[in-house]
Amino acid sequence: MLGRLLRGLWNFITAAKNAMVNLIFLAIVIFVMVALFSSDSVSVPDYAALVIDPSGNIVEQKQAINPMAQFLSGYENDDAETRLKDILDAIDSAATDSRIKILVLDLRKLRGTSFSRLEEIGNALEKFKQSGKSIYAFGKSYSQSQYYIAAHANELFLDKHSHQLLGGVFLTGLGVYPMYYKSALEKLKIRFHIYKAGRYKSAVEPYERDDMSPESKLATKTWLDQLWSNYVQTIVTQREISEDSFNRYTNRYDELLSAAENDPNLLAVQQDLVDDLMTRSEWITVLQDIVGKNGNSYSHIGLQDYLAATRAQIPKISPGSNKIAVITATGTIYDGEWPAGYIGSESISKLIRQAREDTTVKALVMRIDSPGGSASAAEQIRNELILTQEQGKPIVVSMGSYAASGGYWISANANKIFAASTTITGSIGVFATLPALDQAAAELGIHSDGVGTTALSDSNNLLGALNPVFDQAISKSVEFTYKKFINLVASGRNMSPRQVDTLAQGRVWSATDAIKHGLVDAIGSLDDAIDSAALLADVGAYEVLYLEKTLSSKEKLLNEILNSSLQLIHRVTGGREMFGLTTLTAASTEVKELLRMTRSPGIYSRCLDCRVTD
Repeated sequence: MLGRLLRGLWNFITAAKNAMVNLIFLAIVIFVMVALFSSDSVSVPDYAALVIDPSGNIVEQKQAINPMAQFLSGYENDDAETRLKDILDAIDSAATDSRIKILVLDLRKLRGTSFSRLEEIGNALEKFKQSGKSIYAFGKSYSQSQYYIAAHANELFLDKHSHQLLGGVFLTGLGVYPMYYKSALEKLKIRFHIYKAGRYKSAVEPYERDDMSPESKLATKTWLDQLWSNYVQTIVTQREISEDSFNRYTNRYDELLSAAENDPNLLAVQQDLVDDLMTRSEWITVLQDIVGKNGNSYSHIGLQDYLAATRAQIPKISPGSNKIAVITATGTIYDGEWPAGYIGSESISKLIRQAREDTTVKALVMRIDSPGGSASAAEQIRNELILTQEQGKPIVVSMGSYAASGGYWISANANKIFAASTTITGSIGVFATLPALDQAAAELGIHSDGVGTTALSDSNNLLGALNPVFDQAISKSVEFTYKKFINLVASGRNMSPRQVDTLAQGRVWSATDAIKHGLVDAIGSLDDAIDSAALLADVGAYEVLYLEKTLSSKEKLLNEILNSSLQLIHRVTGGREMFGLTTLTAASTEVKELLRMTRSPGIYSRCLDCRVTD
């Protein structure tokens, strides 16, 4: 009797489980069908404001993100990114779009970006104002990156009712503050054998020091001051204030805040950094008076919706027309295949070969935004560019935020190099690191011993003493790679190896100094680089062909279905995290990149100081 009861209960549980699975599957199918077939097309209102509302970090190229992970985190995780090109295209299009009357800057979700990208956005906003249209900005507070963009507004306001820690306009200046591990490694009995070429090559300093070396401080402070000077000049020009007033605000903030009754919003108004304070309802009324009402809000369209409505979903490329190809290489350089947001030697090489083998492509522009990485990967990419040049196709490099170390390795032999005035480049040097775990293991009572057939048999034994032959081999390999780096730069930039060596040694330069020293040809944007490539190729009429690593048809379909359905579920659930899951705290960028490098140990040309803290 009890057996029949238990079997019946088990059968009921099984049936209920199967029914639940089927219901969940049916619900997902319904969501997918609705997401794919019931979405309304987006249109631009006849009289409206374009709202520039970037989310997360502004990047050259979005990193590949798992749609399911994004969904589980409520689409509010730290991986949010907005493409620079999307912002620039929207601003450029709006300048001549009769339906767009003004730009509105909504920077609440902008976390930050590099100075060169801020500079490009600022230039685009200035060009927009030259069309006779105005820009308006409103916020609860402004970070340093947000304020650079907001300062270009014709009218700039702060929320009167905002009460935020370090609110108003909070400007910290620039800094580079790496973490140093020497003492921690000593306590853990872990040592690193360091091999480097370049007096200023600071990427290995965290393993051998507890502080920044005097040489690194000197070089870093030089280009930091130049970048900050660019920021200051932009703000004082846009806000029509004196440089003395701005410097007083950033260096005596506490005194000025006391005089403003500790109200950061009031202080920003007093110092002419913003025009006035107003409530959000007053702000909406101001915009309604300009572009009209839309329900309780004003007539407007957001950045992504505007792009969807105005940009062709599939770019029209004429098969027989002359083309200038553009390849974006952004992120740390690694060997092999890597997704968007990283520079994989195989991934980028395939795109370069595609441009080389396409007879309609007359020149290639490389948009490089990288602090460097694997020297072997950088050399593979450079060789592909050399082969392209040998076929008569000019190579022009457009540097983004930074093109340093391995990023400069790739750039060195280009026919012409453009950079933004705030680009960081140079850092011509190489290094290698080898961990020694014998002392740490000995503390745990673990030892290693044995025999081998050659003098190098124990080279990969991290628990033993460093093999002296192996030690010399690595040291000589680093020296050889540095010499190769020097020579290829000398060849590409028409210098002697001795001249390059004086500029190298791992030292980082701002683009302004890099031009003086011949490492960069001119200050210019991506568009300037494209124009230059067409001129070098002697091409009149041409189309721009953006080459990117493509997903297979199956991958595209699955991604589209998953993204569409999960976004719909996200809207239905109000953006809450599903199933009580939370986003795990990510490891620091430095640690993550170190772990990636250990997948394929080798010689690296990497700039640590290129990451600026604002």
